[in-house]
Amino acid sequence: MTESKGYKKGMGMEGLIARFYDKNSRRYTMQLYREWAERLVQRIHEGAEVLEIAPGPGYLAIELAKLKKCRIGGLDISKTFVDIARRNAQEAGVEIDFRQGNASAMPFENDTFDLIVCTSSFKNFSDPVKSLQEMHRVLKSGGKAWISDLRRDVSDQAIRAFVANEMKVKGLAAVMMRYTFKHTLRPHAYLTEQFKEMTTKTQFKRAEIKNNPMDFEAFLEK
Repeated sequence: MTESKGYKKGMGMEGLIARFYDKNSRRYTMQLYREWAERLVQRIHEGAEVLEIAPGPGYLAIELAKLKKCRIGGLDISKTFVDIARRNAQEAGVEIDFRQGNASAMPFENDTFDLIVCTSSFKNFSDPVKSLQEMHRVLKSGGKAWISDLRRDVSDQAIRAFVANEMKVKGLAAVMMRYTFKHTLRPHAYLTEQFKEMTTKTQFKRAEIKNNPMDFEAFLEK
């Protein structure tokens, strides 16, 4: 679970805010992206079609591309993030098709992807159920969507531990990070039960959802 990639439902970060987020992602959360990529890569085969929704600076998609030969795309509502992600991918020496678009109206054909990933962003979607339905539409039969996001009922203690031990933020920066989680991100997050209810309004045939200390984690199968 990382800092959210948006600050208002249905809107993406742009300009200086997006560039500031990119800088902090590099500094505090790269190890977490690598750990996610190492886990997810076990679920995809070479040549698979993978899409990251709301990739922000693109670090998870980039880490996946380093580990497995597959076709990876990214869809973000923020033009600035698309530009940043393209630059980051080029610097990393990997090919990823980052483009601008909305999760609730994806510019892809039916049955396109083997795996969809979405981290720390689901809370920001203006139409979360429609976004889930779109994920189902663009996945191939048997394809899966992996969604991870902050829980509404995450405790202050869990936030403190995450900032200190996972993000390794100290001093005034840690105070500001904890404040952001508690007062900006958590109020907009969903309870796991709320997310489960949303999945019942889609055609996903199976949902594996679990709670972690900071977030819920879901695998949805078409």
